[in-house]
Amino acid sequence: MSEYRHARCRRVRSLLAALAVLTATLATGAPTAHAAEPGEPSDIAVRLPSSTYSRMLVDQARQRVYVTTGSLNATVHALLVYDFDGNLLRTVKTEALINPGAMMLSADGSILYVGVADYILIFNPDTFAYIGGGWVRSDFFKGKCAGDIVATGSTLRFTRMTSQSAATDCATEPQALYSGALTGGSYTESISSEVDPKIAVSPAGDKIVEAYAFPSSGTKLAVGVWDATKPTLSRSAVHGFAGPDDPTTVPRDVAVSPDGALALVAAGVSGTKTLSTTDLSEVTPGYGPLPDGTSSRAVAFSPDGSLLARGGAADGTAADLLVQRADPARGDTPREYVFTDAQNGGDRVADRGTAFSADGSRLFAMTTDAAGDAYWLHVISNPDARYHSSFDTPLTAQPGTPYAGQAVQISGRLQMNGPAPSTPVQVTAVRHDSDGDHAVPPATVGSDGTFTLEDTPTVTGQATYTVSFAGDSAHNPAKDATLAVDVAKAPTDLALDAPTAATTSGVEIHGSLTTPGAALPAGTTVDVSRVTKKGLVDLPAVTVGSDGSFTVDDVPSAKGSTLYTVSYAGDALHEASADYVIVDVTK
Repeated sequence: MSEYRHARCRRVRSLLAALAVLTATLATGAPTAHAAEPGEPSDIAVRLPSSTYSRMLVDQARQRVYVTTGSLNATVHALLVYDFDGNLLRTVKTEALINPGAMMLSADGSILYVGVADYILIFNPDTFAYIGGGWVRSDFFKGKCAGDIVATGSTLRFTRMTSQSAATDCATEPQALYSGALTGGSYTESISSEVDPKIAVSPAGDKIVEAYAFPSSGTKLAVGVWDATKPTLSRSAVHGFAGPDDPTTVPRDVAVSPDGALALVAAGVSGTKTLSTTDLSEVTPGYGPLPDGTSSRAVAFSPDGSLLARGGAADGTAADLLVQRADPARGDTPREYVFTDAQNGGDRVADRGTAFSADGSRLFAMTTDAAGDAYWLHVISNPDARYHSSFDTPLTAQPGTPYAGQAVQISGRLQMNGPAPSTPVQVTAVRHDSDGDHAVPPATVGSDGTFTLEDTPTVTGQATYTVSFAGDSAHNPAKDATLAVDVAKAPTDLALDAPTAATTSGVEIHGSLTTPGAALPAGTTVDVSRVTKKGLVDLPAVTVGSDGSFTVDDVPSAKGSTLYTVSYAGDALHEASADYVIVDVTK
């Protein structure tokens, strides 16, 4: 068969395959986006009616989130009350509510403590009426650094500035940890002269973990554990990060695990420190590092002990929020959230900007922009869940019936619910044929979800392609998609050149055997026959060279018209082919 005839057959097959693809496209139309699957995460972002933010507190019993707006630069002095769906229910403003910061609910939920510039106010959280008590002291004056409030048994513990001067930078202001009665009145100074301390209490109320900075050592990070079983605190352990390679930073946040065993400190660009509350030794392997370039800003455990959230400030598409199982031995891959819109939703987590509902089903995250002059409350449902993914259109092959040694393209589309992935997504594939399993080079998924894998099958028969998406930090794995493709033998083309001269002394015919598929094996031969008026004669087979060329040498038995036919029988991977020439043999 001539090259022309082979090319024509291939063009016909290609046209039929293209028509089949076009028909399928017209029949199915463009695929629609998947509806939200049950259990998927959702994120509602609400901008605060304030350019400043101080603290966030979850009131599980009332299904509320309290947000204070106190700050050195506060223009709005308010307590904002949101429900668990992000709706602003109430804005509380009173004459005394100046620079509101730290908050705490009493154990029975009947009292809301709010630290302000001059007082610790006590509210009824049902009516937000001031119900008396509190601490009104002259040396609380201008206490604009937010501080913390915790309770250990019948004792209230709170941090305040020790200076009566107006603060200029809370990250450099010494503060003290004070103790007093739950209903107000007198207080005692337990610990003093620590820069920007952050405190958290164990659920049992027997330990206070304090992270702070040493002003005398270039603001080196330090962490202390205090025995809080008695009114007077006593230190049971301390860990000073004082080495030359240790972090020089003020802490951004601190949290104690629900079982009281672990303390986490958000230490800015030094990452998150995971420590044992028994002796403050560093726990390994911990929870893994934050993405490169991320400044650790917030840490929170869910009260039920199931989840941990770590918030950070990261540029570009690096994750700003990681959620994972609270048991570090699980070693699971964190669920990542990336905030990139500084104008609508923030692009980083604010200091002390994470808190969970009691059962971990909601995560509240406060985000901000680089300037820190706008804030958004995010209500994230099912925060550790991942979005659904699936191959939502049948896989297709082009060409539809490839031959052995021919490149084939396997195309499809991956539907991924939720926000667009922050990094390129890849799908992988395996080809299974009579020769076993073979990995196919992965393919990157386009912004519209489409992808094309390319492979070259090496044997004939049915080849089954299995395409997989393993999932990522935001998406579950997709159910594998499969496609069976019939792989045919590769076409061959045998072509003969007419000899320039032919006599009874000898005939020399040059030819070539080529294929677009897998290379012909070494030692391939072609059969040769000669037909004259005396009849048919089979001549010796001729071996084809590595370049596909061969030469037929013959001594014809008589003059006259002579037909030479050269044929290739084919093999397991190649089709048969043949050609002929008619030679006029002269004397």
